[in-house]
Amino acid sequence: MQTRRLLHSIFLLVVLSLLLQACGTKEPVTIYYYRRGYVEGGTDAASLKARAIVDAFQKRYPYITVNIMGIPYTPEGTAQLEAALNSRENINVFSVAPSMLPDMVRRGIISNIEPFLAEGEKEDFYDNALELATVNGKVYAWPQWVTAVAMFGNPVYFEEKGITPPTIEDPWTWQEFVDACRELTYIRADGTQVYGFSSASAPGQELYLPVFYLDGGRLRSPDARRFTLNEPEAVSALQKLADLHLVENVTPPDFGTVGQTDVRNQFKAGTVAMIMETPSFITELETEALPFVVFPNPVGESGQLVTTGGFGMFGVVQVDDENVLAASHAFARYLTSLEVAQDIPGYQLAPSLRRSNTIYATDEFRSVISHLVAYGIYEPPVDISTEVSEQFTQALQSIMLGEKTAQQAMDEIAPIYQQELDRLNSSP
Repeated sequence: MQTRRLLHSIFLLVVLSLLLQACGTKEPVTIYYYRRGYVEGGTDAASLKARAIVDAFQKRYPYITVNIMGIPYTPEGTAQLEAALNSRENINVFSVAPSMLPDMVRRGIISNIEPFLAEGEKEDFYDNALELATVNGKVYAWPQWVTAVAMFGNPVYFEEKGITPPTIEDPWTWQEFVDACRELTYIRADGTQVYGFSSASAPGQELYLPVFYLDGGRLRSPDARRFTLNEPEAVSALQKLADLHLVENVTPPDFGTVGQTDVRNQFKAGTVAMIMETPSFITELETEALPFVVFPNPVGESGQLVTTGGFGMFGVVQVDDENVLAASHAFARYLTSLEVAQDIPGYQLAPSLRRSNTIYATDEFRSVISHLVAYGIYEPPVDISTEVSEQFTQALQSIMLGEKTAQQAMDEIAPIYQQELDRLNSSP
């Protein structure tokens, strides 16, 4: 494995050197990297890490100077980023969400990465990662990592009830998961009421999204032209989830209204035995020395393991200067590579979307999440309006609260969502 990584590193270094030489970038070139949360001279972890990343890159490529432009995680920071993108001055590399890509492609802001991919490098990315970075058949962002959602369990409660956690090789069926939820909903000897399962379910914070795909359904068709969450395979999975609360009574009373922080606190307090969560929760549990196990989400009618999650991706601003463009893509590639993970200990906060980069899998629990990446289902990028997004999340909540059946709620939102897709797909 170490030999393979070394050869891969040498390969990429040679490729990068050839690409940069081809564009004449042995001459000094300066690029600008927009980074959320970075403060010049700051001693916080985010600022120190961003500086270390840039220093490591510049050590490899001393003729490229990277200036970090820090912006806050606020609406003001978003406005700063948008203003810079509109002017295209002093901005070259930036974090981009998949939903932003279609609009940026229409406006000609973002650069196609394919001319800067080495021969065979495309295959290093998981197919599902490149699909999410693709607009009109072309790839417009460098996929970095994904917050692949998995199951977290309390091993103390599992042992008390004689339950063995499932594995990647032998995952639970949905019925086996329901049976475990029933067993894990009980009152302990100390009087603690434990519920079998919960997940962030407040509007806009839904972390049960893998459930969308358990029975083979999807939110949208693969070409992003049709709303499909009201089709039988999708509706059945949504109703199964809601029934954990409405029929099985294995979730806390606040299920359907509770946010991510609250669910994490419930798990840490020992009132919930299992939750669906993102990889960052591992570090939080380790820091607080709390017991946990990580295992795959249950398998539904599709018969397949599934996960989903938020993507980290980097975009490069389209500019006429070939030297600047090549240097910017070299830096964006580095930010998503095995090399940066090797240069910066602790860089991997979530599993990589490159097959060659398995550094995140440092233990058995992180290995589970890394393995799940290959089974991820990620919706194609669509810039849904805030208004429609809010109506959609309210429809989901109505299902979890039992106000409507999954079929009723999805049939009602379907024409609204479809009209939005039609509008976006008809835009020039």
